This record gives sequence, structure tokens and C-alpha cells, in this order.
Amino acid sequence: MKFTLFVLVLGFVSSMFAQMSISAGTGILNGVGTQRKSVGFNVGLELPRSSDLTFFIRASAFLPNQDSTTRYANMTANDVTTTPYTLSVPYNIKSHTFYVEGGTRSYMLNDYDNGFALYGGSVFGIGINTTSAKFSKFDYTKQYEWEGLYSLPNANPTKGSIYYLALGIQGGFKYTIPVRGTLFFDITGTYSVLNLANNSAGENSHTYSRLNFLFQLGYRRDLY
Repeated sequence: MKFTLFVLVLGFVSSMFAQMSISAGTGILNGVGTQRKSVGFNVGLELPRSSDLTFFIRASAFLPNQDSTTRYANMTANDVTTTPYTLSVPYNIKSHTFYVEGGTRSYMLNDYDNGFALYGGSVFGIGINTTSAKFSKFDYTKQYEWEGLYSLPNANPTKGSIYYLALGIQGGFKYTIPVRGTLFFDITGTYSVLNLANNSAGENSHTYSRLNFLFQLGYRRDLY
């Protein structure tokens, strides 16, 4: 839904400018200090302010990714007569991210719509990182099924989100093929300066990192 809305906004903006570029591609999100390396896709819009300076906005959705670390949760029986009364159940953390970034790009060696060029600039971004616990069907001994009979104490949430604001820098290169369009690759490094979790599951996420690197590859089409 979020990604569809962003595409509609791009279509509306495109009708307002005589020259602009739209792009689409794929990428990888790498959270420093975590096992997080998620593959995703992106769509973007770029508006030239001059031949070598542009403003851009891009939205990326990174697909669900499950870490390889197995953790254990202590489940308590719903009925005091249930034996055993507590179980240790293994689980893994699964997460996905939606991220929107914008900023300026300065082009070097060539113009933004001509031939090979390097580009770079500052970035401002907002994102949502959502995590959930994926539990095993059995406890760690593989003897007892827990669903329906056991639950987490104090109704601890198993799913949560963290919302963040990030600042960073971006650098990349592109090659424009006349009439056919532009191929590009860039790397963005960001640091979250503000974080807000909606519950304890989001706050204690093992897949969220304040320092992230995004590697994006794609195709850009110039519209006149």
C-alpha cells in the first residue's frame, strides 16, 4: 500500500514538470552490526535544477529477511494443571523495511543526462523497520506442541516496528545511452538520528541498526 501510494505521487509530480526522470531498480540493505542483508526494489524521481545539479526522491521496499540466530522464549501454560507448566520454545527474528530518501545530487565529468558521470550528495531519509518472531511448532526438546496451550508471560508482543529519521551521504555513477535511457549504481550510507518504537518488540529489535548501507542498481528514463 505504501509503495503503491508513492508510485501514484510520482505520476502526479511527473505531470507538473517539463523535464524529469523516473527510475526503478533493485538493491540491498546492510545493517551494520546485525546479520541483516535484505534484497529489495525501488522507484524514484529526479528533477534537474541545472545540467549538473538535481533533486531526487526514492522509495525502497526491502523484502522479509530472517536472521540465522536461534533464540528461546519461555512460555507459560494457560492452565495451571498443564504439565510441564513452562516450556522453552526456539524462534527466529523476521524483518522487513520501507524507506524513503531524498536529497540533492551533483554530477561530475558529465551532465546528468549525458554519457558517463559520477554523482554524489547529501541524503535525508525516513523509514519503518518491522520485526516479528517466528516460533517453532515444538519446544526445544521437540516433544511438546505449545500453540493453544502456552503463551508468553504478560502478553509480551511478538511483532513491533521502529520509525526512524536518517541523515547520510550518497555516491555513485551512471551511464546514459542516447534514446534508450540511463543505467546507474550508487551506495548510500545513513545514520539514524531519531528512533521511535511502537512497543517493546520494536524497541528491542535485533535486526535494526542505526548505521545502514544501501546498494542500489537500476534504470532511469528521462522524460521531456
